Amino acid sequence: MSQPSALSADQIAAFERDGFLAIDSLVPPEDLVAIELEYEALLDRLAHELFDKGKISSAFDTLDFGDRYAAVIAEYPDLTNFLNISLPLLNEGIDPETFHVHAGPAVFDLMRHPKVLDVVEALIGPEIDASPVQQMRMKPPAKGLHDAVAGHSNVGATTWHQDIVALFEEADDTHQITVWLAITEATIENGCLTSIPASHQEGPKVHCSNAAIAREPQVPDKVMGEREGTPLPVSKGGAVLFHKMNVHRALPNLSDGLRWSMDLRYHPTGQASGRPAFPGFIARSAADPSQEQRDPAAWAASWEAARQNILSGQHKGRLFEDTRWNDAAVC
Repeated sequence: MSQPSALSADQIAAFERDGFLAIDSLVPPEDLVAIELEYEALLDRLAHELFDKGKISSAFDTLDFGDRYAAVIAEYPDLTNFLNISLPLLNEGIDPETFHVHAGPAVFDLMRHPKVLDVVEALIGPEIDASPVQQMRMKPPAKGLHDAVAGHSNVGATTWHQDIVALFEEADDTHQITVWLAITEATIENGCLTSIPASHQEGPKVHCSNAAIAREPQVPDKVMGEREGTPLPVSKGGAVLFHKMNVHRALPNLSDGLRWSMDLRYHPTGQASGRPAFPGFIARSAADPSQEQRDPAAWAASWEAARQNILSGQHKGRLFEDTRWNDAAVC
């Protein structure tokens, strides 16, 4: 006997109509403690290492996590490379010192959280790959951001975009779902997502390369016109699900505290990830559960192997294509 769907028929219909669905409470807050502790320890280690190397003026030991993160990244913008669930999307001029990824066990466990996979299964079925296109977004108050990081989408507000631009052409037909998971409460004031309803039905938009921030293509104002999105605030542990063609952005953090979220992406097993240089894994399989990746150390090792493959030059070709959706007449 099949299990009931984690999403109601009305929720699925709303997702199909709007291209997004906000779920105010998905992962219990107590299940987020492990990720908070993992990142506190990671930041503490990095702050001391960077201070010892003379990269920052202090280890900022007396500050709480959010303030400490803001202080370190203000002096060392490349910190984001050490905290993200991704390698930098560089195609040349790679600096081994800053070409890093964080693939910790708490991150892995959240990617495999049953409640997350349950809602994904309701939309794409029970054979689920965790995409290698993942992001950790930790956003300090905008008023204190250094110019060097203010435009980085993992640190500041984001521009209008569709997630399809993060993928190579091989994944044009891949049924990718994003689960935007709130590690802290996401409000309008602190920079929640905002989305254009039904924009996923309009096809791919022109995206112009961002001259100021590499690898941040955006739908320009002349394409968006005066359209305004629907803000999607959710509680801590809440989530926004959205289609890869949905047009969305994150608002600036105008609060006095950290806004923290994760972009978790999934697609049916067997479909192209659109990011072949980075490792995905089978997160759930009803047909053959033995194929599921359940070992966080093995997952972390796959990321380190990808890092070494790129640094050594064994990986040929680009890691990311930020000009595919350009239109010279528009951009």
